[in-house]
Amino acid sequence: MDQELLFKAARISRIHHLFRPFYTGMGSILMFHRIAKKENSQRIEKNRRNEVSPEFLELLITYFLENGYEIVSLDTVYEYLVHGGRQARFVAFTFDDGYADAYSLAYPLFREYDAPFAIYVSTNYPDKKAVLWWYLLEALVLRNEEISFTHDKKSYHFSSRADQKEAVFHAIRTLIIRKSDNALEQLMRDLFEPYHMDMHGYSHNLTLDWNQIRIMSEDALVTIGAHTMNHYALSRLTKEQAEHEIHISRETIEHHIGKKVEHFSYPFGSRGEAGEREFEMVRNSGFKTATTTRIGNIFPAHRNHLECLPRIPVSGNREALFYIEAFTSGYISAMSNNFKKVITV
Repeated sequence: MDQELLFKAARISRIHHLFRPFYTGMGSILMFHRIAKKENSQRIEKNRRNEVSPEFLELLITYFLENGYEIVSLDTVYEYLVHGGRQARFVAFTFDDGYADAYSLAYPLFREYDAPFAIYVSTNYPDKKAVLWWYLLEALVLRNEEISFTHDKKSYHFSSRADQKEAVFHAIRTLIIRKSDNALEQLMRDLFEPYHMDMHGYSHNLTLDWNQIRIMSEDALVTIGAHTMNHYALSRLTKEQAEHEIHISRETIEHHIGKKVEHFSYPFGSRGEAGEREFEMVRNSGFKTATTTRIGNIFPAHRNHLECLPRIPVSGNREALFYIEAFTSGYISAMSNNFKKVITV
């Protein structure tokens, strides 16, 4: 069901409040990507909505505290699910990928409120090897009215005038996500090199370095989790490649921070990128928890599904408490999943 229609119905009728007693569950795990100050420049919506303002992040922290939630770490989520003992509804803040603003903008806010949070790190980010293709693609689409490239002996051509840019971005994004790792690397070169774009420039400017990660890891408020090496969609890899992405990322982080890494997040994390095969890999890897991008709250029955916990997305295009209330009430998830409570596969 279309989310915008659900939000519109809730805004008019306030129906989401009726779901709260039944679908709020034990609490929620929130999902962020970047914390960034708002700009007035033209953007691609898919990227812009992954950037939440520091003002809204602070508003969320205070909102949950004022409404009786306990802000908890992922270790505490695990303890509540496995051993019980929860006294109040909880919320856990998580950040995917490893952007530098987690250190410069988010970390000071969580320290101010003495609140825990987690960062899932793709290790090629701090290694400065990551190709942040979604930002490269945004720049390519916004700067050009025609985009042409050849990949795997096939020619691609897109008209990218003003009213076409969102569609072109999504078309090329779909092509990228569907590639396996080796084919993806070649596609990156075929797509960006003809336009003389520095494929690692965004990585150098926007991502955490290992010193920042180490500093945060020494703070009891911060949990560092794994998010693979290259942020590939694991379902597009062979079993051996996917296991390598999971295990090497964990070992690399542990080497740099001197601590065991016990929590994992699936890149992209929807049903198309992470399923039962990937869940089994993570179960066998011994992580305490792993999170997807399936939308839902946490219920006691999730103790049997620790490898695929749902989350609540926090988006830059929905910076209003109404959206958070609609999500955490369980209304959006219930209506989108035939009134199912425990969201897993």
